[in-house]
Amino acid sequence: MMPWPTWKKPLHQRNFRNCSILTTRSSHCAKSPSVARKRNRNINNLRSRSLLMHPSLSLDMMVPDLLKQHPETRPVLDRYGLHGCGGQHGPQESLGFFARMHGVAESRLLSEIIAVLGTTPNAEDAYQPSVADSIYRRYFLAGIAVILTVGAGWGAWLLWQIGFAGSFTGVSVLDVNAHGHAQIFGWVGLFIMGFAYQAFPRFWHTTLAIPELAVTTFLAMLIGIIVRTTGMTFHTQTWALSAAMFGGFLEIAAVTVFIWQLVFTFKRSDTTFEPYMLFVFAAMGFFLIQGAMSVWHTYNTMTASTRDELVWYVATYQAVLRDVQIHGLALCMILGVSLRLLPGIFAMPEIGHKKCVTAFTLILLAIIGEVTLFLTYRFTHNHVWAAFLLVPWLMLTIGSLIIPISWKLWRPLPVADRSSKFIRMAFAWLAISMVMLLMLPVYQVISGIPFSHAYYGSIRHAITVGFISLMIMGVAAKAVPTLNGIDHKTLSALWGPFILVNIGCTLRVSLQTLTDWHPLFFALVGVSGLLELSGLTWWGCHLLGLMRQGKRNELSDEATQATKPQLIQPHHKVADVLAWFPNTASVFDALGFDLLRNPILRRTLARHTTLAQASAIKRVPLDMMLMELRLVSMTIDESQEHEHACSGHCHDCDDHEHD
Repeated sequence: MMPWPTWKKPLHQRNFRNCSILTTRSSHCAKSPSVARKRNRNINNLRSRSLLMHPSLSLDMMVPDLLKQHPETRPVLDRYGLHGCGGQHGPQESLGFFARMHGVAESRLLSEIIAVLGTTPNAEDAYQPSVADSIYRRYFLAGIAVILTVGAGWGAWLLWQIGFAGSFTGVSVLDVNAHGHAQIFGWVGLFIMGFAYQAFPRFWHTTLAIPELAVTTFLAMLIGIIVRTTGMTFHTQTWALSAAMFGGFLEIAAVTVFIWQLVFTFKRSDTTFEPYMLFVFAAMGFFLIQGAMSVWHTYNTMTASTRDELVWYVATYQAVLRDVQIHGLALCMILGVSLRLLPGIFAMPEIGHKKCVTAFTLILLAIIGEVTLFLTYRFTHNHVWAAFLLVPWLMLTIGSLIIPISWKLWRPLPVADRSSKFIRMAFAWLAISMVMLLMLPVYQVISGIPFSHAYYGSIRHAITVGFISLMIMGVAAKAVPTLNGIDHKTLSALWGPFILVNIGCTLRVSLQTLTDWHPLFFALVGVSGLLELSGLTWWGCHLLGLMRQGKRNELSDEATQATKPQLIQPHHKVADVLAWFPNTASVFDALGFDLLRNPILRRTLARHTTLAQASAIKRVPLDMMLMELRLVSMTIDESQEHEHACSGHCHDCDDHEHD
């Protein structure tokens, strides 16, 4: 009899290799209040010991401060997924937040940091920039470019054309499909790939396998999107079909390599399989399936010899393709990432294994069911099969809402963050879209329309823009500052983009439905597209600015390290001195510069204040300040040079240790 996977066993039978105080997911290990109390006592005891031994070390300490003062601790953080996140000095987050996000117990992280404090950093452990450090940037930037042009931009133009024509047939279905293809592959696909390449290896406490391959995958995906969208747009040209097929095959190749690379990365890690991975790997499978289906569907629609043939292909296969893309790829990936990411960001409880597996099973069966039943209905023309679609739709609704209901997202989250409003509203739109889907038969009866393109399109828009796009906006609003070493507390709350996109989505869903009742609403529906485009443009420019700032900081840090002086001078900036000689932080502390502990002031005021100015502000004799700083910096340099020269085989060092 095959043994059950660990996550299927009852709690008392599970063999958690990181259990007790070393648990990476401690909430699953405590099977009784006494065990939990013992674990908390162990953590508190360790915190107390760490504070006594190292007063500045605590879970509230910022990662950049730790790395600047104790560069020897970088290998510990790298072991749990730091690996260039946030640049040379790491992300602007506390050690406690780092522990939650990277799935390592707080006590374990503190104990391993304490164990290496005071040791000499190895040269091979120093920060070395890698292509994997910021692999997400090219994907995110390309995704933003797509959504603002052939995505939301083109979509808004198509809406105005529909409004002027007073009918949804006022635009070519091939143009609509080209726009939809750009949305799925260029907006959703690129963001999924960029986030997965950046985050998943760190979740699994390893590094991305063959990171240079991710650059090639990006180029293939981007060229495929451009070429295929161009071919689908200029479908009347003789070269259009060849271009669309070539671009489609490039996209399939890119997705295949992407999936293989992540599966290979996961297999070489020591991470055990967790329920959220069911959603993630299922989404990867649907990514590949929809890629092949999409190319096949594009070929059939572009080669249809008559309008009736074109309509038949669209009516038979387009809804099925969108189900696989939206429910299979996007919904599964978002739910999987949410299960892994949101408890760490917002300090929410983790959802139990049984609930996760139940939700996944319902969603997977629902996708298979809705695809099978719809195709059966189309080929048999028996409306009984269409009536049974309510069953998978109900399963899809229950499965997708188990997770947000378990978190009670209608309540304020434990940790406030600017991304929380996007994420909470995204799940609200998911619920709205699911209720609308279940109400489709009722709407058909009330309106007397056998199949309403307006109402069905509203359902799709509620989940694509309301749920998927808002979730992308929210996660990116949290991830991009972190990955660029920028403190999110210094940034705007992004209320503008949030309000514009939500108003636009509300108008689109409501006005589009109302076009079934009066043609006047066709003239107003285009406004919704402009509002959504404005919100996405605002948000995209904000992210672009953050990524540019992160790049400038990286170049500045490299330049600072390259121009490290032999002797500290009065004209040197305080921030530069701390970057050149991190251990001089203790001198500044002793001289009363307590404000330098604040990372925001380090990145702002300290960058523009010279040592001479600082001494005048604090009324500290400049000569004394320079002497103390030089003494510490020279002592550090000499000890490191001596350690490097003797390589552990120096008799003087041995004698000194014995003394």
